Amino acid sequence: MAEIFQFGAIGVIAFVFVIGLVIVIHELGHLYAGRMCGVHAEVFSFGFGPTLFAVRDRKGTIWRVAALPLGGYVKFLGDANAASAPDQEALAKLRAEIGPDADRCFHFKPVWQRAFITAAGPIANFILAIVIFTLLAMTIGASGHPPVVAGVQEGSPAEAAGFEPGDRVVSIDGREIRFFNEITAELFYRPGEEVTFLVDRGGRAVEIDVASRLRTVTDRYGGERRIAQVGLERTNELIYVRYGPIEALGAGLSQVWEVVASTGNYIGRILTFRASPELLNGPLGIFTAAGQVANSSIEAGETATDSLRYVTLNLIGLAGILSIGLGLVNLLPIPILDGGHLVYYAYEAVARRPMSAKMQEIGFRVGLALVLGMMLVATWNDLNYARTVFF
Repeated sequence: MAEIFQFGAIGVIAFVFVIGLVIVIHELGHLYAGRMCGVHAEVFSFGFGPTLFAVRDRKGTIWRVAALPLGGYVKFLGDANAASAPDQEALAKLRAEIGPDADRCFHFKPVWQRAFITAAGPIANFILAIVIFTLLAMTIGASGHPPVVAGVQEGSPAEAAGFEPGDRVVSIDGREIRFFNEITAELFYRPGEEVTFLVDRGGRAVEIDVASRLRTVTDRYGGERRIAQVGLERTNELIYVRYGPIEALGAGLSQVWEVVASTGNYIGRILTFRASPELLNGPLGIFTAAGQVANSSIEAGETATDSLRYVTLNLIGLAGILSIGLGLVNLLPIPILDGGHLVYYAYEAVARRPMSAKMQEIGFRVGLALVLGMMLVATWNDLNYARTVFF
């Protein structure tokens, strides 16, 4: 019980740090894009519920911290209904209510400016991830096990496909492999799908086609997960790569793109019923991951200074991955998300008028149902994983 309490206390701090950083940057993207377009922001809120702290800046924006740090928002002038954009009749009524300040209202800006302000949140998340991964590449570089096969598990897909100890994996489906853990990352979202390994076998290039198999494994935190494997074993050798500024930027961009591509691939497979949604995670999953990263980082440090450094670097890295996830999810074309609003603006640009209030309401209800469905699935996954860790 004491261990669970310690994990929970550290997990709360770690969770608030990573989720706070990611959400604040997302909402700041909306805020400053709005200010660039002359839109007045009435409220910038981190969290929901009762206000813990609030202050008004010289531009008239109220900055508040609320009791539940599970999200945040920017409320622009005239943005009384977050579910949809006003139709023509509602816009006329809104202009009469706001009067001379209508030019500072979000809804009266050109459609391209509203689309820019809406897209600025996810864009800010991608920029944050690029900055994080670039700085990490510059300061600590990258390390891992070389992509060399130390052994092939008996009865595994790798054995059937013809892998041999000593094979060096060069690429998978054309993507270069530098570290052994990248092999797992390439297979993670496509269990059962045949991929092509290019291996160096004693100076000779050999192509091997193999399909992974889902296996239940226990991670280093004691939790059980089903992941795609082919049955390759790694060596204990470590390699280290240090980057200069230009190389670090390239590495940061590359890492962001890899996460975007793999996540987009996985979401597409879920929507086409080619993959299980069991890897989707929600707030509880983020809390568990943040707590695991923080606790393992503390244990890895020989001194308090080392532990603090490890915790900071690892949580910042986790925030980079979560920032990409938040950006991608918000770009899904689902009403109530940023991507759904962008669909409305695209319709308005083509039709030369806002979508009718009735159609927006239908879209909102459908979008809400989809988001709630995803949250239920993610929460179920989170609870199942947490059960294997703590009970």
